[in-house]
Amino acid sequence: MFLLNQSLLLYLTAGLAVAVAVYLCDLARRPSDRWFLMLTAVFFWPIYLPILLSRRGNPHVSPPSPVPPPRDDLDAAIAQVDAELESALNSLDGWASDVLARERIRLRELRTAWTAQAARIREMDRLLAQPETAPPLDAANERLRHSEDARRQNFARLRCVRQKAHDDLLGTLAWVRELVSMIHLAKFTGEPAARAEELVAQIAAAVEGLSEVACEETSQNPIPSN
Repeated sequence: MFLLNQSLLLYLTAGLAVAVAVYLCDLARRPSDRWFLMLTAVFFWPIYLPILLSRRGNPHVSPPSPVPPPRDDLDAAIAQVDAELESALNSLDGWASDVLARERIRLRELRTAWTAQAARIREMDRLLAQPETAPPLDAANERLRHSEDARRQNFARLRCVRQKAHDDLLGTLAWVRELVSMIHLAKFTGEPAARAEELVAQIAAAVEGLSEVACEETSQNPIPSN
């Protein structure tokens, strides 16, 4: 009888230790659930012990950070095309995955180029949104009138540059969406993997098109010297 009581005491002591551990590990549960688990763990702690040990081997993973809402229409358009492109690229796994390995860098650069182009457009928008108020000018001062006229012309050209950059970005996004739809079509119509590789290469080359547009705009609209 003494040995039985001693074994029962040791069993319950171990159960209490496991019950406390179960209570502490289930902080996300409702209080009533936590107490129920704790009470059952006192008597059935051999069942809970492997669960606790397995949790120790798995570090707590924080929930993903919420995705910030798009700042404007450009941000929303880029996010939509990027999601569609990601879905199409994931569908290539096992069919034309080799092209992803080759074009991974350029595809990453394409996403960066979209974001940079949008930021460039926003910067021009901020400049163009400045009030057009000008200090009073002496009508007889030819140099002052000439400088003010040049300033207006420069901002008029800047509006043209901004509009072209905006149109080029939206055009590139639309073109990539078209190619994405062609990737899905090629896969489900049984076209060879070479067709997918060709389409992905065209998408990756879009980053070069954006770079060429930026250089062209800079060369065609140099900053005038005084």
